[in-house]
Amino acid sequence: MTGGRLCAGSFEALYEQLTDLVTALAECSVPADSSALVGVRAQIDRLTAVVTEAEIRFDQAELWRDAGSGSLRGWMADHCGLGRRAAPAAARRVERLELWPAVAEAWSAGQLTESQVDVIVGVVPRRFVSLFADHAAWVVETIGELDVAKTEVAIRQWVECASNPDGPEHFHEPTSGLHFDRILDGRFILTGQFEAADAAIIDAALRDFDVPDPVDDSGQPIGESRTLAQRNADALVEICRFALSHRQGAGDSGRHLPHVSLVVDINELRASALRGAGVHSHAGLEQLAEARGWSAAERAWFTDALCHHGTGVTFDGTELDAAAVSLLTCDSVVQRVMMAGDKVLDMGRETRTATSVQRRAIITRDRHCRAPGCCTKPKHCDVHHIDHWINGGRTDVDRMVLLCGTHHRQFHRPGYRMELDEQATFTVHSPKGWSRSTTPDRIETRYFTSVP
Repeated sequence: MTGGRLCAGSFEALYEQLTDLVTALAECSVPADSSALVGVRAQIDRLTAVVTEAEIRFDQAELWRDAGSGSLRGWMADHCGLGRRAAPAAARRVERLELWPAVAEAWSAGQLTESQVDVIVGVVPRRFVSLFADHAAWVVETIGELDVAKTEVAIRQWVECASNPDGPEHFHEPTSGLHFDRILDGRFILTGQFEAADAAIIDAALRDFDVPDPVDDSGQPIGESRTLAQRNADALVEICRFALSHRQGAGDSGRHLPHVSLVVDINELRASALRGAGVHSHAGLEQLAEARGWSAAERAWFTDALCHHGTGVTFDGTELDAAAVSLLTCDSVVQRVMMAGDKVLDMGRETRTATSVQRRAIITRDRHCRAPGCCTKPKHCDVHHIDHWINGGRTDVDRMVLLCGTHHRQFHRPGYRMELDEQATFTVHSPKGWSRSTTPDRIETRYFTSVP
C-alpha cells in the first residue's frame, strides 16, 4: 500500500469486519432517530472520502487499464455499477481532487463534507482548475465552518473574482437585470440577476405576499399543495397586482382598475365565462339557462358562444386563453366598443362590475379572503362573482365574495364550482371531489360616514 498506511493483509481483515458490520446493521436496522441517522451519514461521508483517496491513487497509476477499461469513467461505469450517467460526475471529482490535494486532505480529515466537495467541483469551471489549486488551502480554511448553501455562495464569489481581469480588489457585483421573454407555446420565462440590496427587497416582498397553503384544524392541507416555485410565482403576481391597484390615482376603494386592457369579442367573452362555469355542451348550456332564467334571445347568444374558444388579446397582441379571460373580467371595468368592420361606431361609457360601495360592504361582511383556511387581508383581495356577470350573474353583494389573487386564480380553473347561500356561507367544490365551506367571522350591521 502507498504511504504505508496499512500493513500487509490488514485491509482484507478490516474489509471483512466492515462487511460483517453492514450485514449486522441491515439485520437489526438503523433506528428512525435523528441523531442515529446523522451519525451514520457522517460515517458514510468519511468512508466515501477514504474510498475517493484510493480512487485518486488508482487513477494516477492508470490501473483501470488492467481491468480492460479505456478511462477512469469507463471503469466506474462498467465495474462500479454507476452507469454512463453517474460515472462522469464521479470520475470528474476524482480527477479534480488529484489536482487539489488540499481539498482531498480536508475531506479525509473531516474538515469538509462530501456535499461541500461536490459544490467546489461543480462550481469551479475548467479554466480555473489550476488557479484554484493555488488558492485551495485558504479557501478550505474559509469554508470549513460553512454549510452547503453558504459554501456555494463563497465558491461562486471566488469564481467571480477570478473572472475579473483587474483582480479581486477591483471586483464589483454585476448590476441588476431582468428578462421577461415569450416562448413558442405562449407562456413567458422570467430570468434575471439582482444586486444584494435589490435581492433583499425582492425576498422580503415575496415573503410578505406569500399566501400559505391552508390547513384544517387537524393540520391537514385543504386542497392542493403548491411547490415553493408556485408560491413564489403567485406572490410575484400579487405584488404586481397590488402595485397596480394602489398606485397614484386609485379611487376611494383603494384599487385602481383596470389592471390589464383586453380586446375581446362579445361571443369570445361569453365563451370564456361558459368554460369557466364548466359548460362545454348544449346540455350543460340548457341547465345553466334554466338556473339563470334566460330569455330565448339570451339562449341564442350563448348557443352561438359555444362555437368559440373564449380567447382574447391584450393591447400589445398577447393572446389569452379562456381561463385567463374569465379571471381578468371577473372583477373589472368593461367598456363597450361597437364596430362595423374596422370602423368604430360607438364607445359606451365604462361600467364597473362592482362599485366601491359594494366592495366596502363585501369587505365588512367577509373581513378577509373567503377561501377555506385563508385569512389574506382585503387590500390583497379581488371581488369574485359567484356567477360570472356575462352569464347573467347579478352584480349584487349577496352574489360576490372576497378572494385573494392566489385562490381567485385557482377557483377559476376548470372543474371548480362555488356557492354562496343567504347566510353568506361560501362553499367550494373542487374537481378532485372535496368540498369546503366557510362563514364570515361575524355578520353585523355597519354604517359608513365620510369625514371631510
